Amino acid sequence: MHLFFAHILAVSIVVRITDSCAATSGTTTTTIAPTTCTTCTTDLIGIVTGNDGDMTPTSAITADANGCSVITYTCERTPVVATDVVLITFYSDSQNPTDVGTENGVGTANVVMNCVNGQWVKEGIVINDVECQIIT
Repeated sequence: MHLFFAHILAVSIVVRITDSCAATSGTTTTTIAPTTCTTCTTDLIGIVTGNDGDMTPTSAITADANGCSVITYTCERTPVVATDVVLITFYSDSQNPTDVGTENGVGTANVVMNCVNGQWVKEGIVINDVECQIIT
């Protein structure tokens, strides 16, 4: 009789352990990038021209690890001249003064912006225009 109770106890422990590992829900959760961080286009950024040394920068839109859009503007002469001083100035219509920052380099310069709420943003500021200048 003692063996019978030991067997029942062992079976109930196995059932309890197995039951605690059983799935309680058939649903899965998938994280999707918010659409407001994937809707930005190059049309949202104007290119400033007309000043000495102005060139048209190239741009490329990619996605970050969260699936949100990222744009990189590159300023350089074609072919690249390694001794050129290159400036990319970025502007915001919501700031005064509107020129809110500059990236610079020798031969080439880049500025990277993130798509946030359908607008291109750099360092928390919405960017509306970029200017590429090459100083020889």
